[in-house]
Amino acid sequence: MKRWILTIAVMLGLLTAAAAQEVEVNAKVQDTAVAVGKPFSLDLSMKVPYGYYVEWNDFAQESLSEQIDILKRGDVVRTADADSNIIVQQELTLMTFDTGAVQIPAVDLTYARSADDPMRMKAFTDPVDLYVTTIAVDTTQTYRPLVPPVSKPVSMKELFPWLLAALLLILAGLALWLYLKRHKSHLDENGQPVKGPVIPPYNKAIDDLEQLRQQKLCQMGKVKEYYSGLSDIAREYIEGQFQVNAVEMTTDTILEEIRDLNFDEHIYRKLKYTMELSDLVKFAKYTTSSLENDNAMTDMTDFVNESYAHYQAMKAKEAAAEKEAPSHV
Repeated sequence: MKRWILTIAVMLGLLTAAAAQEVEVNAKVQDTAVAVGKPFSLDLSMKVPYGYYVEWNDFAQESLSEQIDILKRGDVVRTADADSNIIVQQELTLMTFDTGAVQIPAVDLTYARSADDPMRMKAFTDPVDLYVTTIAVDTTQTYRPLVPPVSKPVSMKELFPWLLAALLLILAGLALWLYLKRHKSHLDENGQPVKGPVIPPYNKAIDDLEQLRQQKLCQMGKVKEYYSGLSDIAREYIEGQFQVNAVEMTTDTILEEIRDLNFDEHIYRKLKYTMELSDLVKFAKYTTSSLENDNAMTDMTDFVNESYAHYQAMKAKEAAAEKEAPSHV
């Protein structure tokens, strides 16, 4: 029994080591000699094979260690290299108030073989050794007494920007008042605003997809705009039709919420394929083929039609069940 347990442990260790060899993490500073109390940058990067999922650390804490404080968190940038590996990078602005030898600890970054893989693995950067110097003081200079603030009259040149800003603010307020006055909603006999016709989410999505198709953005080299349009149409349709806050969600969160709607698997996969491909084009600069572009439009159109048909069928079943249910007086 112990032999079997040992064998399984060794196999898991080998699998983890093999996965780690496919992943590269790095932490770099421009200069290992930094001044006390002065900001410096730490560049973090992680490279994983295509298809892997990176769960980037949000660095919500205020420090990396007792000696290293985090001042600023740069944008997380996702790109791809010539071998289609996904590269995720972020710049952290750090500061330390200790002097002498200081070490930036190893930073753990989480990844998985796919977004659906429940097994999350961690890769650690190497620690970075720094030498923190104090600010040099020129002792040859004589000390000078402190001088109190000198009052100075405000000139017209200094006052002019404030007057201009006040004037622009007044004009903007006047323009807003005129706009609201001209576009004031008409009220019905009950005092409620009369709203214009609302296009159903399904009809709007079909119309938007047709307009996007006719724009021929891919033929003009605007592939990123094409996939951004597909993604936006899907998010607005899902939010309007199924009351899922998709516009504010990531792709992974949308796919998790859609699971609860009990769509057929082929409907779900069409949405999943197109949304994930859109993310690769927008964030990882993935280059698509003309066939992939056509398939993405077809899959998204099929998803809208088939999900709406599924929604209509479910509503019909619910209505029939309510009609057959005995009423209680």
